[in-house]
Amino acid sequence: MSYENYNPRAALLAQARDLLTRAAQAAMADGSLPEAELPGFIVEIPADPKNGDVASNLAMAGARAFRKAPRMIAEAITAHLPELTGTNFDRVEIAGPGFLNFRLGSKWFSKVLSAIE
Repeated sequence: MSYENYNPRAALLAQARDLLTRAAQAAMADGSLPEAELPGFIVEIPADPKNGDVASNLAMAGARAFRKAPRMIAEAITAHLPELTGTNFDRVEIAGPGFLNFRLGSKWFSKVLSAIE
């Protein structure tokens, strides 16, 4: 992989969005969530690190579309997340009423260091 134009921030946000989208689609496919159009949702780097390295409001944004409590949506999504091995993340946590907080793994730090060369 060429790191010449590597943007670690954009890569993190895109990967988190992809993981969440696939998990929500899998939850809808097996009936854990009702079939609905995936709502617009935010994936961001929070200002406060206690809120994760990357955070999303997908479960809260989907409350109306899925007609469920945000925490129940977050649980369904995390249950359907693909294996995080090979991604930039080590784990995903549910916080508060349904925020999804990703924690970075060592793979991400290796990529950033490689890009600095």
